[in-house]
Amino acid sequence: MSLVLVGLWLASIGVGDLLRASHDVVTLRRLAGCLGAAVAVLLLGLVLLEPGFARGLLLLVLLGALLAAWLAASTAALDPRRSARERDLARAAAFAALGTGAVTALLGVQLVDDPLTWPGFVDRTIASRWPASDLVVALGVVAAQLVTANIVVRLLLDAVGVPATTNEKQLKGGRVLGPMERIFIVGLGALGELTAAAIVVAAKGLLRFPELQRAQQQQTLPTDGPSDVTEYFLIGSFASWLLALGGAALIYLA
Repeated sequence: MSLVLVGLWLASIGVGDLLRASHDVVTLRRLAGCLGAAVAVLLLGLVLLEPGFARGLLLLVLLGALLAAWLAASTAALDPRRSARERDLARAAAFAALGTGAVTALLGVQLVDDPLTWPGFVDRTIASRWPASDLVVALGVVAAQLVTANIVVRLLLDAVGVPATTNEKQLKGGRVLGPMERIFIVGLGALGELTAAAIVVAAKGLLRFPELQRAQQQQTLPTDGPSDVTEYFLIGSFASWLLALGGAALIYLA
C-alpha cells in the first residue's frame, strides 16, 4: 500500500506547525494562518493525486478537520493560562487528532486510483531519480521533524509531569538541537546507516552529561533518584529518537 497520503498529511501538519515555531501560545489570527497554510498544502497534494471530486472533497474535509483539531488542541494544551484539567483534555484531543489523521491518511490512499507520477518536464531533472510518491513521503517526514515532533515531545513531557517549559532553561538549545538531531537520524536511518545514528545518540548523552550532573547536584531537596532535568532529558530524548526512527521507517517502507 502506498504511503503517499500519509506523507501529504505529515507535510501539511509540518507546514502548519512551522508557522508557529517557538510560539507555544498563538493568537487566533496566527492560528488561522497556520491552518490556512496547512490546508493549502493538503489541497495542492489532493489535486495532484486526482482522487476524483467526491473522494477528494471527502479527504479534504476529514483531514482538514483533523488538522484544525490538532492545531487548536495542541495550542490549548501548551497554554499555561489554562487549568490543569483543560490542558489534560486538550492534550488528549491533540494526540487523538494526530493519530486519527494518520490512520485516515493510511486508509484513505485506497480512494486514490492512480499512483502519483512526475510530469513530463521533470523527466530530465534530478528529481526524476526518485518516485514522486516516495519523495512526498520523505518531504512529509522531514517537515514533521522540524516543529511538529517538538510539540509532540513537549506534550508528552507535560503528560508525565516533567514540563519542558521549566526544565529546558537548564538544558538550553533543545528546541534547535532536537530537529537537527532527528533529521540527522532520519537521513542516516533512511540510508541504512543505523550504526552511525547510534553514534549520534551516544554523543548527545556524553555532551549533556556535565549539565545533567550539575543539575543533580543543585537539587533543592536531597534525593537518591534522578532530578527532574534528568527525567526531562531521558524522556524527551527517547521520544525524539522514536519519532525520528518512525520517520525513517516510513521512508524505508514508502
